[in-house]
Amino acid sequence: MYYFIVNPSSSSGKGMKIWKTVEKQLHTEHVPYHVFFTSRHTPGSELAKLISSRHAPCTIVAVGGDGTVNEVINGLTNFDKIRFGYIPSGSGNDLAAGLGLKTSPLAALHAILHPKCIRPITIGCTHTPEKTYRFIVSSGIGYDAAVCHEAINSGMKKLLNRFGLGRLTYLSIALKQLILLHSTPVSMLLDDRRQFEFDDIFFIAGMNLKYEGGGFKFCPDADPCDDYLDLCLIEKMSKLRILRLLPTAFKGDHVNFDGVHIYRCKKAVIRTATPLAVHTDGEKAGFQWLITWELEPEKLSFIIS
Repeated sequence: MYYFIVNPSSSSGKGMKIWKTVEKQLHTEHVPYHVFFTSRHTPGSELAKLISSRHAPCTIVAVGGDGTVNEVINGLTNFDKIRFGYIPSGSGNDLAAGLGLKTSPLAALHAILHPKCIRPITIGCTHTPEKTYRFIVSSGIGYDAAVCHEAINSGMKKLLNRFGLGRLTYLSIALKQLILLHSTPVSMLLDDRRQFEFDDIFFIAGMNLKYEGGGFKFCPDADPCDDYLDLCLIEKMSKLRILRLLPTAFKGDHVNFDGVHIYRCKKAVIRTATPLAVHTDGEKAGFQWLITWELEPEKLSFIIS
């Protein structure tokens, strides 16, 4: 049985339009399914928990943006009994880019109904003193998270989404946040044995996939099947130099700048001198001075094509 979790409001209402297209095709192919719609009072996490705990084994399909998928994976149980599909309707679509998924709704649906490639995908966890958050694309602390925090409620994002230019939201807000940017001392422990101390950190991104923030290729070698997280860390850099760096990150060429460090680990413990913004798949995870990144022990069977 197929269970669809649809965010009708994603990308300023694009989610509902895409669902209607998908639903018409389901009827044409006589596919049995159930559909659930997310709302402010019924988040995707609650729906995913209900479906995966009561109806597994089954296929669960998220229709929405990366934030919708984040909600869904945060509610999933019984990973070993779930096949997961995704029909993108968001503005950033870093998940689709990172996994090489079809972005056309009908092409994505065809892959889900007639799968040829299903990959076991790792799921990341961000542990804070108060709560644990899952992520599938990335988690970050500092500058990139501050951009995500602002983008979530951005009127500019809603406006640009109407013209299919939602990705520009992150770039424009990134430029604005750059003016407010301050560095901070950070202590980082990788895999309980590699200790690093930094005096001037702007942000650290823990990447499960290559892209975040609407196409920034912060970790070009990140692979969600290799049982590792890739970390991109930016330190000791002038704002003018960061301004020059940002456009190069769309192709991953930022790794050639001095002050850019790439690490690979299974676990990272990060302590900051002051609380910094934290995100998971672009969703707010508060302001934290201590976080731990690691991977869930179970992988999620993700329909790729």
